[in-house]
Amino acid sequence: MKDIYNYLNDVELDVNQFEEADVSEFEKKKMKKELLKKIRKAKPSRWKKALTSATISIFLLSATLFGLSLTTNAEEIPILGNIFKFFNNDGFFESYDENAKSLTITQEVNGVSVTVNEAIFDGKTLYITYTIESQLDLGESPLIDGMPNIVGEDTFIHTANHEMMKIDENTYIGVTTANLLSEEQINQGTFEFVIEKIIPNLTYGTEPIMGNWNFQFKLVATDNEVQLVDLHSEKTGIAINIKKITYTPMSFLIFYDEVISKEIRDKWDFVSTYIEVKDNLGHVYKYKHNGGYSNSETMLYLTSTFEKLNLEATSLIITPIVELSQSDGTDEYGGVYRNENSTAPIETIKLQEIVVKINK
Repeated sequence: MKDIYNYLNDVELDVNQFEEADVSEFEKKKMKKELLKKIRKAKPSRWKKALTSATISIFLLSATLFGLSLTTNAEEIPILGNIFKFFNNDGFFESYDENAKSLTITQEVNGVSVTVNEAIFDGKTLYITYTIESQLDLGESPLIDGMPNIVGEDTFIHTANHEMMKIDENTYIGVTTANLLSEEQINQGTFEFVIEKIIPNLTYGTEPIMGNWNFQFKLVATDNEVQLVDLHSEKTGIAINIKKITYTPMSFLIFYDEVISKEIRDKWDFVSTYIEVKDNLGHVYKYKHNGGYSNSETMLYLTSTFEKLNLEATSLIITPIVELSQSDGTDEYGGVYRNENSTAPIETIKLQEIVVKINK
């Protein structure tokens, strides 16, 4: 699913402009490995949802951890191109490399070297890229256990998602996306990124590698323009209100509220809300759901981040979608869940479109 070909297909090259140069055997081997790599397909996964969850979001409090390890400048660590490009199959990360801050900080713990390469912060969501080099084969897509955190602020990071892929022998790259629990964006912040362990693919039988890879860095939020909207769409027992849109150099964020009646929540085990967005030119925008939070039984505050806005577009057409579903299993703690291929009842409701004229 993630491969180098989508990146190379977008690059226009004139072969007559280049001169041949000697390269090492290591560089030849690595380039050949990348060009011959097969396109990866997403592996099916089994997912669970807790009965008390109103959305897919998982609220997490990240404790601040400190440890001793060697921190060095990592300009000499080899990586292939810009990491965001390797995770850009759907176009979401198209403009992130050019707006990210280069960090190149390395820590080595227990024989595993982790380099934080770049980071970017839009005032609401933090994106971090990194390279992991290990003495052991960790499989095709290992996992990391750790959370970024913001230091000295009233808010905190409540959700984080890690994506990783293997690019060479014992070498891996990753992107972590982390969201602040705040309806308001902040202008800058000091962030910590603590990785407590690295978990190989289960099929490899390697035990998790414990450690304390601890990074700290400061970021200024990207430039942004805020457009207040306050438009809503509703259907019996369901209301979605689009509050505002924030435009950044590489994306736009939509802040919206969900109100679901008690009758619907009592009837269904799970309620999941998301929005689809296209512009007046017909382009459908790729997005990442940032989760949300609630201070009442029926209301939820949500945000989603979309790919870079087409500057030729003059309006956005927003379609709220609500998915209602029932569980089909119970775990050992009494929580209910729904399997990915479940045949339990499910209902999808599309609300009326909300059209927003883009402020120019």
